Amino acid sequence: MTIYLEHIFKSYGEKEALKDFNLSVEDDKCYVLAGPEGSGKTTALKIFLGLVKPDSGKVSRMGDYKYPSLRSAYVPQEESLNAKKNAVWNVRKAHRTASKKRAIEELGRFLSPDEMSCPVSELSGGKRQIVKIVKALFVPADFIVLDEPFDKMTEDERKAALEYILGQRGSRPLLIATENEPGDSRGFIIRHMQ
Repeated sequence: MTIYLEHIFKSYGEKEALKDFNLSVEDDKCYVLAGPEGSGKTTALKIFLGLVKPDSGKVSRMGDYKYPSLRSAYVPQEESLNAKKNAVWNVRKAHRTASKKRAIEELGRFLSPDEMSCPVSELSGGKRQIVKIVKALFVPADFIVLDEPFDKMTEDERKAALEYILGQRGSRPLLIATENEPGDSRGFIIRHMQ
């Protein structure tokens, strides 16, 4: 299956977020949207997910798909965890049939038992991002979309999180938006990961 974003234009008032943006997302491929804040990466991801409608252009899919709608494993840039609850509670809320044992196993790759049981508000920013990633990948999904997933992580956390993401991905398409590479504020670059 391939999902196409074709000739996408999107503005917010006078601010042009995307201008004639094109992207084809294929199974078994990884994409990195890299560029500075305000370059349109999040808007592109939200249009891909169907959370934002473009002003013009079209999103379409071609190929074999089983269901009339597609499901996504999504890590938004904004905070999406219940800060008063612990990591295990947050991950289990991702899917109605999620078991506590499996949540503990997945989180145990990154967090100590004490870190898993305290409110997520007490975790470092990097550990909260890890909880968001585990929560997103807990959901059965057709593709994975991660908006600034490595924000506030140490280099070791970043490496471990990327290894986990790639290990869980299978052949699903993966889209990652990141500011890690400075660039031209007029846009961002799209790279394919190996």
